[in-house]
Amino acid sequence: MDKPSIRLFYLVIDQLAGHWVEDVEVSPGIPPVNVEDYHNLGYVPNFSRLIRSGIWVRRGWNRGICDTAHGMKYLATGRREGEFWSPVGCRDTGFFEWICRELKGKVKIAAFTTHPWACRGYFYNPQAMYSLPGYYPDELMWRVMAQPWLRKRSDWNLVHIYFPTNDQVSLCPSYMNGNPHPLSSKHAYMLFLDGLLGEIIEFLEAGGFWDETVFVLASDHGYHLGCTTAHQVGARSLNWCCDHPPPYDCHVYDFEKDKPLDRYSGCARRITFILSGGGLKSAYRGRIVEEAEIIDVIPTIMDLMGIEGYSCDGTSILKKI
Repeated sequence: MDKPSIRLFYLVIDQLAGHWVEDVEVSPGIPPVNVEDYHNLGYVPNFSRLIRSGIWVRRGWNRGICDTAHGMKYLATGRREGEFWSPVGCRDTGFFEWICRELKGKVKIAAFTTHPWACRGYFYNPQAMYSLPGYYPDELMWRVMAQPWLRKRSDWNLVHIYFPTNDQVSLCPSYMNGNPHPLSSKHAYMLFLDGLLGEIIEFLEAGGFWDETVFVLASDHGYHLGCTTAHQVGARSLNWCCDHPPPYDCHVYDFEKDKPLDRYSGCARRITFILSGGGLKSAYRGRIVEEAEIIDVIPTIMDLMGIEGYSCDGTSILKKI
């Protein structure tokens, strides 16, 4: 198997909803935090740049079991089946470990994540594996860990970075008028994330990496808000983020009339999936895929890198264009 002809930068942002049920507002003119609506409102220019210059999956879904452990498993393997992380470990082989074995030193790989996603069957690899505590801040994951590694080892081929903090900005308002701190609301942290994304893009451009890099941005799940599950776990208004507990199939809840509506929400199942970067072929720029699944991310990465042989349940979204 030949060395990949491109660099691939794979960023996973936890609990980042890619889209939302229509006509739900947490404040007049303000939807729940999600990539599609914030892109359309002009709130997230760096996310918007990736969307406009790449392939945007408008409706990304996690149709299987969507607790965090399973979501990250899907993003690491592209498979529904297999062992999931447990305190005694996992014997499965994830994509990153497999590619190290199959390409036998032809690629330079690194993963910057948190426990337990550094274990086998997830993003473990025997080359460069950085496993941080679960509450390690996103900006330090990038500025202190990943960025110096990328600068010093400029011949990298495949890098994964995980941002956990958005998953911890929960049990809080989606939106407040005036946000004194990025962790004060989902809205404030979304704006912070966009700035951090801009730092990554600027680094890749300044370092001469951008033109040969395909940027993959994905998430493992969304979060409950304004739905029957949010009401069930104690929310008393629509403007309250309620993490992502089961049940995952939920409906919009009318908090004023105190009753559920016959409109599917499924907000915790809504993922983000974007391909962009200077290394993406021009034929794919500005394209939209109407729907894809979380298990399609790894097959798409394989397709982009020209790699075959790793067994997946999903399908490359390049085949949908």
